Amino acid sequence: MAEIRRDFSRTAEDLARVGRDAGYVAIGLGVVGFQKAQVARRDLMAQLASRRGELAGPLGDARSELQRACRHLDKAVGRLVERADAGLEPIAERLPSQAQAALKQARATRDKMRSRIAERLAA
Repeated sequence: MAEIRRDFSRTAEDLARVGRDAGYVAIGLGVVGFQKAQVARRDLMAQLASRRGELAGPLGDARSELQRACRHLDKAVGRLVERADAGLEPIAERLPSQAQAALKQARATRDKMRSRIAERLAA
């Protein structure tokens, strides 16, 4: 019986040692993987920095074209909003005061969102 306890203790110690070693190996592989990812990130950043001048022209052209298209879209949306407001105005005047207040707040929120979007596109 004592021999079984000793074998069990040795087995438990061996399992603990193997588990600890496996943990060390996993941590070591994680550190090495992280370091490789850092090196790859630095290499990629260096490549992008060296090609920045090369890409600036086409990207700048695409950005200005996108901004131009967004301005056109904003103008079209603005005309649509004006038409909707004009169509809703006679109805809004007949609404109860609480509904008029909610409509006014919705319009203010809409206008604020449009201006925020325009600011983001201009940046």
